[in-house]
Amino acid sequence: MLPHRHLPRPWRNAAAAPPMVLYQPPPPPPPMFLYPPPYPTTIVGVPPPYPAVPHPPYFGHHHPMMPPAAVHVQLQSVTAANFAAELDVIGSLLQNYPYVVVDTEYPGTVHHAPAGRRDSDLSPDERYALVKANVDELPIVQLGITLCDAHGNLPFVPDFDPYGYHHTGGGYGAERAWEVNFSDFDVSRDRHAPQSVAFLRSQGVDFDAARARGVSSASFGAKLAEILSSSAAPRSGNGVELTWVTFGGAYDLAYLVKMLDGGEKPLPETRQGFVERLRELLAGGRLFDAKFMAENCGRPDLRGVGIRSVAANLGAAMPAEDLPWLAGTKSVTAYSIHSILRLHVLSQDTAAGFEGIIDGLQ
Repeated sequence: MLPHRHLPRPWRNAAAAPPMVLYQPPPPPPPMFLYPPPYPTTIVGVPPPYPAVPHPPYFGHHHPMMPPAAVHVQLQSVTAANFAAELDVIGSLLQNYPYVVVDTEYPGTVHHAPAGRRDSDLSPDERYALVKANVDELPIVQLGITLCDAHGNLPFVPDFDPYGYHHTGGGYGAERAWEVNFSDFDVSRDRHAPQSVAFLRSQGVDFDAARARGVSSASFGAKLAEILSSSAAPRSGNGVELTWVTFGGAYDLAYLVKMLDGGEKPLPETRQGFVERLRELLAGGRLFDAKFMAENCGRPDLRGVGIRSVAANLGAAMPAEDLPWLAGTKSVTAYSIHSILRLHVLSQDTAAGFEGIIDGLQ
């Protein structure tokens, strides 16, 4: 697998970027604005239609939806060889890019709802008990991390040649996200859901290579905890607040807690205890679940559908179908969804009202 993959941005004026070849071209765009007011009050030619925002979140203007554009996102592969250096990079970016969007891959679930009951029939406490049983037993496979700022901008790496995979000084650039590969899971010994492992293999996961070259979740969690407890992590008192984002994040956040607590310690016994521990470990930052936001934003086309459909219905840029659909790709997609909801669909007050709600555990 190549060390970097390239993913599309949800919006960006990228006239200087090289042509994008991995993705379907966007529809012909209307005039685009990179935040200089005034903004047009209507959206022309960008499907689907978007509701008016009663209290726009920035600058006192309604924000048009920006169509997908051909800007490269460099997906940095993280292993035992570079995890400390890449986490240092992430730590150095947090003050300017305090939104942290995460997604995980794991070997399925082996504990399920009682016979005759679906997950949706369970109470939040019962659903948490299932999450705990699975996360306590099953190792994590991957973690995707995407950072952005309050305006939806990703960290930009200048002079990145998307075709040569190195810095050239040729005027190109790339925005960066990360995909962490863990060594914990042993497919020959650990319990797993065969269909989930087969899917991960179909997307290019090499479990033997991960065992040999991946980073242990305990080592990664210890380094991440060090960064979150340091002065690098934003605090609400200094005007910048760390904000964590997931899409259907019960398992994603549970694996974060497990890693930050050392990798072997069982999750808290109760849902309330889990939420309290989560707040402690994530440096007290805000927490949003983009799936719950989409389900409850008033758009019927965003209810009861998966992350791909939500992204498509919001007009977010989507990875090409032949790219691996793994933690890094999904974290970028979740970032796109959350940014569009926060900046273009919901008012500032409405978006803030979703803070702390984890889909499935609410």
